[in-house]
Amino acid sequence: MSSDEEAAGRGRGRGRRGRGSRLRVPRLMDPYSMRLPPATIDPSPVDATLLWGHGQHRIDSVWTNEAGDRSFHVRGTTILVPYRELYRPYLEAAGLLSVVPLVPMNPDASLITALVERWRPETSTFHLPCGEVTITLEDVVTLSGLAIDGDAVVVDIPDEEWSAICLRLLGRVPYDLVGGVAVVRITWLRVEFSHLPDDASQEVIEQFARAYALSLIGGVLFPDRSGSTVHLQYLLLIEDWERAGGFAWGAAVLSYLYREMGRSSLHISHTGTSLAGDLGGWVALLQFWAWERFPHLAPRDSETRAQATEDAHPRGLRWLSASSRQYGDQLFQYKLWLDAMDTVVWQPYRERALHLRGSVIQSETFRAVVPLICFSSVMWHHPDRVLRQFGMRQHEPHQPHPEAEVRFFLRQATRGPSRGQQLVHASRESLDFWNRRHEFVATSSYTDEELVYHSEHMEWYRDVTRRSGTRRGAVAEALYDTIEHAEVSLRDGGRAGGLTPDQCEDLADFMASGVATLGFEQRRYPDLTVPVQPHYAEPVMTAWPERTDPTPDWVAPEPQF
Repeated sequence: MSSDEEAAGRGRGRGRRGRGSRLRVPRLMDPYSMRLPPATIDPSPVDATLLWGHGQHRIDSVWTNEAGDRSFHVRGTTILVPYRELYRPYLEAAGLLSVVPLVPMNPDASLITALVERWRPETSTFHLPCGEVTITLEDVVTLSGLAIDGDAVVVDIPDEEWSAICLRLLGRVPYDLVGGVAVVRITWLRVEFSHLPDDASQEVIEQFARAYALSLIGGVLFPDRSGSTVHLQYLLLIEDWERAGGFAWGAAVLSYLYREMGRSSLHISHTGTSLAGDLGGWVALLQFWAWERFPHLAPRDSETRAQATEDAHPRGLRWLSASSRQYGDQLFQYKLWLDAMDTVVWQPYRERALHLRGSVIQSETFRAVVPLICFSSVMWHHPDRVLRQFGMRQHEPHQPHPEAEVRFFLRQATRGPSRGQQLVHASRESLDFWNRRHEFVATSSYTDEELVYHSEHMEWYRDVTRRSGTRRGAVAEALYDTIEHAEVSLRDGGRAGGLTPDQCEDLADFMASGVATLGFEQRRYPDLTVPVQPHYAEPVMTAWPERTDPTPDWVAPEPQF
């Protein structure tokens, strides 16, 4: 069996099993007609209190074929102002130099789309069969080298006209910057600042360096969905290079990426057409993260690259010029892989010491449960939901922030800073949380144990999440759930939780119809990997440790917006 087939076929440790003793066996299809009825498989969570966006999410529209199988329009790297070594001291002082070598990167639109379909803005995490996983501050600082400690990325807006600000900081004014418009085109920056005069003064060199940094910010770190403009609010961040070096650029990049994924994952189509559209944010960073965490999604030469670039900093350098795996139906294959995903590298950086500008980054910052701020973009960082990524025991996390708050910031971000209007800033409460980030650190006991299928956390997780994004994945998950339930029942010898004769008959019918459904799907998509039945070893029934204190390990701060 190939590694790809093996990856698509793994199913252990996944699925939702009912808490009662009665086995729930859905009728998947009519075995005589060999047709898959559209409404017989329901992947909805049993407990919908966590995923309040269920029914409005992109994955729900894809399931009903409203969105089809089209990928987002993910833009490659925008052509920036040409880089010169004369700009190095300014970029280094501003904390942006580590991003410069990461610029030439063309994202895989199919991979990004498949990931965004599993993104849940309710929890700021990806929901996969093996549990929740997300891109954290640890990933950002490791892959990009950007600072994650420092001031929030927000500044006061002066009373000056934007044209006066451009003239003072860039030495020239865009031709279309009239009527209070607060954006400039990256093409204008490229045309005006491509040729640095040989006899340029220090002031002119600094202006050209600022233009390059502005194109880097608008074209790589915080690109909007058009990928062609950049807001002048970012120009104010690099007015003073030393002050710019004190910003938490990495936290702002993550906030912006969270926001864009949240917006794109919401159900927004009412016309029956595809939901696919443009996606903003630094999507190449998301792709680096996916290749680090999911080996079966990484380029085929990933191990060779890892050995050749073991000491590369930032770590994202190892993925430059890498090519994604190619398949006939790329997007659908990625969806199948995510449906069967039970192999996650929870700690890819475990053996590597992290250094940023000469100082060791403490892990407490990685686990801060705080709002990440980039002007009006305020998205919550939830490492408490993915403690396995820090080598810690995962307990049932606290309920995330209310629906009204999340929707408020997503709507705020959708509108963005209006042209010619005053910019919207993060609230004082959000800034206060960020400034006190070291007080809100999620923690638990360290462990190397894997969460098995019947662990307390996985039992809870399977009830509150949606695990499958494709019908074939849902059928496979139901089959795997049934096998796990049957193994436990048979091992218990018919005691509490065992199968009754009627349930045994239901089990046989269910497995027969499920196998027939998988065969139908294979004939429909003959070139794609079929999830195969995994080999189930005897489950390790590790007892969950009893708490001596009924209170949780960590108490989330009450949101006050």
